[in-house]
Amino acid sequence: MAGIIVHPAPAATPPAPAPAPPPAPPVTVAPTNLPLPGCPPPPYTGPPAAPPWHPAHLVPDSQLPPAPAAPPGRNPTAAISGKGMWIWQLAAIDHGDPSAIVSDAVAAGLHQIWLRVGDSPDGFYGAEALSRLVPAAHRAGLRVIGWGFPYLFDPVADAEWTKAAIAWRTADGQGLDGWSADIETAAEGVALSPQRVSVYLGRVRAADPHTVLVATVFPPTDQQQARYPFGTMAPYVDAYAPMLYWGCTQPVLDVQQALSRLRPLGPEVHVIGQAYDMAPYGGRRGAPPARELDAFMLAARQAGAVGASFWSWQSIDSEEWSAVSGFRW
Repeated sequence: MAGIIVHPAPAATPPAPAPAPPPAPPVTVAPTNLPLPGCPPPPYTGPPAAPPWHPAHLVPDSQLPPAPAAPPGRNPTAAISGKGMWIWQLAAIDHGDPSAIVSDAVAAGLHQIWLRVGDSPDGFYGAEALSRLVPAAHRAGLRVIGWGFPYLFDPVADAEWTKAAIAWRTADGQGLDGWSADIETAAEGVALSPQRVSVYLGRVRAADPHTVLVATVFPPTDQQQARYPFGTMAPYVDAYAPMLYWGCTQPVLDVQQALSRLRPLGPEVHVIGQAYDMAPYGGRRGAPPARELDAFMLAARQAGAVGASFWSWQSIDSEEWSAVSGFRW
């Protein structure tokens, strides 16, 4: 090797350092200390509330059939995920024009519409409204959840009109995407008891085990947990939809309490928030401002709710509608 000059190999170029990942966005925490304008409400000076309506005949407990056994498992709850809005009377929204209703729902980023279609006085009365709304909603990718008000004076009869609503179909086979039973209390004229709830829900579930079945329920406060049959409903339903109309309580704390107390019972939870003025009912004056709806939806998403919706489309104002539209779920 004499006379040969050996040059050292060039040093390897070190690899360029990987770019640092962008900082994680700050986690927004739903506030639990919102100012609540209009609280506490002034003393109520309006007329006394009229006694609630109820059916004339109460089927005695001794004449009720046994509740059917609950089927094993639960149905997926995709139909009630995301954002929704509740409708009592379709004709009061966009003059009852299903195209306009669906267009507004899509623009607001809604995922489902909850439409009342039956009750104990009138049975299943919503076929005509559904025949116009369901096809338009489905074309736009929206789900339609039917709901009704069983007074439970005759839970077998209530189950029959509920089953008719669930079995309803268009000519090309389209139907509801789920059913929600509004389970109220004696204050609303309902003959509420664990036995009557189980007979009603058991017969509805047995007739169609594959329909998403939701129980619209009271908030699980300490008082309601002592007397309201949340546990009786659990084997039959796929989800609870607690009515969290917060008034002068903190909406975020109401959401957190509902999720922490209802989810351990088994069903999923879809929360219903307040988009109306409580003053006519002796409560807080004025509709909740947008920041309260924002906090409610954020808390629901953070706490693991499958979705959030608002009562009601007939009473929501433009500020609240903008809040619902602007929230991404």
